[in-house]
Amino acid sequence: MILRPFLSNQPFTLALLLPVIAGFCVLNGFFDYHKILPVIDIGLWGKTHLLSEWWICILSGLIIGLNALQLNGLFNRHEFLERNNYGPSLFYVTLMSFSHSFYQVDGLLIAQVFWLQAIRVMFHIRPNEDARKHVFNAAFFVGLAATFHPASAGLLLFLWFALWALKQLTFREFLLSLAGFVIPLANALVYWWFSGHRLDTSLLKNTIIVHNEKVVYYTTSGLIVVLFLLSIVGIQIRLQKSSIRFKKLTRSLIWILVGGVLLGTANLVFYQQLEWFNFMFIPLSFFFTFAFIHRFWKAIATFFFYATFVLAVVKFFLDSLLLI
Repeated sequence: MILRPFLSNQPFTLALLLPVIAGFCVLNGFFDYHKILPVIDIGLWGKTHLLSEWWICILSGLIIGLNALQLNGLFNRHEFLERNNYGPSLFYVTLMSFSHSFYQVDGLLIAQVFWLQAIRVMFHIRPNEDARKHVFNAAFFVGLAATFHPASAGLLLFLWFALWALKQLTFREFLLSLAGFVIPLANALVYWWFSGHRLDTSLLKNTIIVHNEKVVYYTTSGLIVVLFLLSIVGIQIRLQKSSIRFKKLTRSLIWILVGGVLLGTANLVFYQQLEWFNFMFIPLSFFFTFAFIHRFWKAIATFFFYATFVLAVVKFFLDSLLLI
């Protein structure tokens, strides 16, 4: 089955991501579950017209694949487990397959690219070392992300909490992070203003159309919650013989997860949409791997992962099934 090789320490299994990503793109191309919009919203940089539905899916699939590889590289490089594991890449691809961004590049997907860079930089921070450069660069990437997805600017607060989990910030480092965040955002706001746009709530609301969205997302949410609870069990096991470094990295990711949950909740409450929950998928991809480290809980986690993966595929056929 597809899960087993990814939970091994054989790097060649990453090649399996290609047919998985291609399969999702082909299914969406034929069944048109996630509607491809004629205009792509890239936040404060405006909107651009779509040239080709297939080419845009190839581009987004490429970005998804590169994100998955970098996320998995961070997981192994910083030794979240004692040996290499390639599950995070599969979890990220599976979770993102529920997102419109998987099939059409938009500001949210580009923002995820920059958030991964922020996490990469943040993971270099050490408690007793000068972290000014890393703090500034991490905040700069979060500011860049906010230019493509303005609502994610609110996640700056949770970046501070994540940084604090790794190292107690000095006042100078705090000011540097604020400067790093403001510089790209201020430039983008100036560009937006001089392009003849206004600053209003239209920057926040998207117009993504998804068939049976509530059925799919709420069912997926239940499966994700179970997998996360199983992940907590695995993390507790790992903590028994882990380093202080692992604990700090885990706490920093938890803060990013909390930010993603609150951002998605705001999207649901104010705009009755669910796409912003996708910011959770980065930390969840780290955490889900721990659901499979205990022999007993691994069997239960495997069941819920395959239920999630099957739902990711079945959603394309829901319109046909509901008509029967």
